[in-house]
Amino acid sequence: MKHLSLFSALLGLAAVPAMAAPHTTPSAETSTQIQTNFPTTTFMGTWTVRAEVPPFTVAGNKALGPAARLLVTVPEIYAVNIGESRFSLSRKSGSVWSGTEHDTTMTMTLVSPNAGKILITNTNGHKVEVPLYRNDP
Repeated sequence: MKHLSLFSALLGLAAVPAMAAPHTTPSAETSTQIQTNFPTTTFMGTWTVRAEVPPFTVAGNKALGPAARLLVTVPEIYAVNIGESRFSLSRKSGSVWSGTEHDTTMTMTLVSPNAGKILITNTNGHKVEVPLYRNDP
């Protein structure tokens, strides 16, 4: 009987700190930042919304480190609306590249090696967000 009451007391004490500690889970943003450190070559290729829409073409320059750039060619269907047909992007994080041409900023974000999005914003407040899927042959 003495052992049973001692065991119950120890079990109760062991549970108290666990119950008192706040329950925290990593946010989705934190977990994505940890898991999404894509190499530059993952961004390169052709990316499209649908097969019948001309693709965005992404190429990289030969520079490494801070001088590395992604060169994005925008399909005419979007270029007419946003006023720019080419962007030069620099790395912002492991999954994000961004660059500004005149008053228009393009940000390319990868969610996975085969999916991402492009966000195009203009200083006049217009935004275009395009979900992308890899379209390499």
